[in-house]
Amino acid sequence: MTEMSLPVISQRDLKTYQIVKTSTEYVYKSTYPPTGSSVFIKLLAVNERNDRHHQEILSDVEYVSRRRSRLLLDIAGIFRTPSTFGIVTEWMPNGSLHSLLYQRDLYPTLPLSTILRILTDVAAGMTLLHGQQPPILLQRLKPSNILLDAQYRAKLTDFWQSDLQKVSFSKDQQDETSVEYLSPRRLQKYDPTTADDVYSFGIISHEALCRKRPFHQRNPLKLVTEITRGIRPQPNIEDVLTETSLHHSQHGNLNQLMHLCWHQNPMMRPPADVCLSRLNNVLQNFLKEEFQRGVDTLNKSKEKAELQSQEQVMEFDIKYLDAGWLTRSHKTRTQSVPEESTIDHSLCPGTMKEKRSASLPVSSIKTNIPIPTTCPDPRAARNYGLHRNAADCASNSKPHLVSRRTYVETLKMNREAILNRVTEGHLNNLIDTMMSKDVLFRDDYEHINAERTLRDRIRRCLETCSEKGEEASKMFWDSLCPRNVIYTHPRNPA
Repeated sequence: MTEMSLPVISQRDLKTYQIVKTSTEYVYKSTYPPTGSSVFIKLLAVNERNDRHHQEILSDVEYVSRRRSRLLLDIAGIFRTPSTFGIVTEWMPNGSLHSLLYQRDLYPTLPLSTILRILTDVAAGMTLLHGQQPPILLQRLKPSNILLDAQYRAKLTDFWQSDLQKVSFSKDQQDETSVEYLSPRRLQKYDPTTADDVYSFGIISHEALCRKRPFHQRNPLKLVTEITRGIRPQPNIEDVLTETSLHHSQHGNLNQLMHLCWHQNPMMRPPADVCLSRLNNVLQNFLKEEFQRGVDTLNKSKEKAELQSQEQVMEFDIKYLDAGWLTRSHKTRTQSVPEESTIDHSLCPGTMKEKRSASLPVSSIKTNIPIPTTCPDPRAARNYGLHRNAADCASNSKPHLVSRRTYVETLKMNREAILNRVTEGHLNNLIDTMMSKDVLFRDDYEHINAERTLRDRIRRCLETCSEKGEEASKMFWDSLCPRNVIYTHPRNPA
């Protein structure tokens, strides 16, 4: 193999890292000294990939890194340590399209000009990749793989992972496959083509304009069959656009483009450059000042929400960076935050040694971010920004939960801790109680019960309660404490 042109980045190069929560997962952020810029460390689960898989990823990363463009995430290098392997890319300050759509506390309203410009950037990125010889296929195009810079311009990522390109519906791998974005032929395990990327783009366009998850009211157990039979997301985009300032003549153009993109017949789907041309025609209806006003609106609402949350950011020594939790959490459907771990007490004097889990605890009481797994010695603890003694290690086996102003916010804040604690019997009793009091209805029960795993059923129940408001959320919260499922940390008087 030819020598890699990308630099290999080690722990000595990065020094420290932060753990940052996004709308779908926790991610690692660091500073790359050669450029002085923030970077994202995307770790891969080492123990689930052999050397051949690593080599395939390296080859793909090397190949796409030469196609530098403002439309593609810039790759800084390869991160290698004896126990970790990953890719270092530029940091995108506004997260992903998924964050923009579903972090409603940060973005209560979304300017149409911004959404359409993001979709145009995605179409331009597809055009660039599909125009290579041979074409580079995205294959996993979804909102969490569309990242946003400081001006909410989009860049594409994660199209280099060759070992993740094959669609599998085995019990172990079906959760990580976002079937709602895959074309009927991909769901039937045909080889991927550029038309499959265009299908994904059509689904994402509908999701972005409606601000609703595709097929969110469909039974997930039947979804693959329904998509292959021609079912597509609702409502009609033209109905959604009626309430916007966009000229009526463009409503039909966007509606037609979307239906062509997700057409059952791949031959009927327009190529990426045609999608780009049509979206550029729509963007011409907006003045340049409107785009800047949209960016300013989003920045102001985000800054206001972040000031109210007052979450602290902690830095950790890079030598404690651990990808272990990814081996379990990367397979969850929603790419949720890491599961709770059992703490290794071997480094704490006077405590019994327990089996170590490589996953991260859900959160720190003070910072609401995960902390590294091992209970460090006093010097390491100072590096973490933590102060623990042996008694602390023994008492922290269960996470404390933090109360918020409303029950809806409280459930959202402590979602992952609840997922790790609720048993199937507890969930069934809770649902029965809520149905008997007409808080949940038969349709709600069927949607919850249709989920494949217990965690998914708990997650769906939490989402349903949040959507129904304070009464349902309060019933869920009140049901936890009497059963000692969780421990509620008292509010900080300050």
